[in-house]
Amino acid sequence: MEQGKNKYTKWSNKVIFILIGLLLIKVSEFNILYRFIHWFWKIPLVGKEEFIGTIITTVIFTPFLFIVMKQRIRLEAAEEKFKTLSYYDPLTGLSNRRYFEEKLTDSLKGLGNERKPGVVIFLDFDEFKQVNDNYGHGVGDLLLQEMGNRLLDCLGKEDTISRYAGDEFVIFLPNTDKSSVLKIVKRIIEEINKPFTINNIRINTSTSIGLAFYPEHGTEAITLIRNADIAMYKAKLQGKNTYGVFDWGDIEEKV
Repeated sequence: MEQGKNKYTKWSNKVIFILIGLLLIKVSEFNILYRFIHWFWKIPLVGKEEFIGTIITTVIFTPFLFIVMKQRIRLEAAEEKFKTLSYYDPLTGLSNRRYFEEKLTDSLKGLGNERKPGVVIFLDFDEFKQVNDNYGHGVGDLLLQEMGNRLLDCLGKEDTISRYAGDEFVIFLPNTDKSSVLKIVKRIIEEINKPFTINNIRINTSTSIGLAFYPEHGTEAITLIRNADIAMYKAKLQGKNTYGVFDWGDIEEKV
């Protein structure tokens, strides 16, 4: 949450300028009203009275404006915290299932309008349960964090990655042709095959990956995720530590 604190700290100077601007507006409004009252009732306006009126206005409105802006900043901070809790996985720091599905839905609309391809990648780490059973869930959690970091290193800025559930991760690559996708997938497999060292424990693992291409294998988010999941299980049946590409015949075989 440190990034959130820095974000709101950067707004401090802007808030000050806003307060000063609002204060000047309120002082001007008060002085105009003050002058109108004196003119309407034919009361002579003394310079000292005008000065005192300005001071009074400043004293009245300054605390009010600071309170309003402070509450506004607190509200924005609370909204940001809510978004973090709603859309991000607290363990890995990656986005979660809810975020991925909403983001993918929006991205597909853009790809559909521009008639561009995309791919959903569904990953499951092989024998991850054994890590939890042999070394405990604490080591398993740290392993998931390291896995998430390695996956991030394989992706670009436009790509979306989320922890979907347990040891399952999903990735969306927009505007990517099949040859480029396969290069990324092979790199992911190579990175995950490299040993992990968690709490001085050397852990070897691998991943099974499923691919579903847009629009060939679906035009809706839920369909692409499901089909990529099916392709991932096909990769497991092929011996794990590999990838599978979805085929519509896979559904018929499953039925």
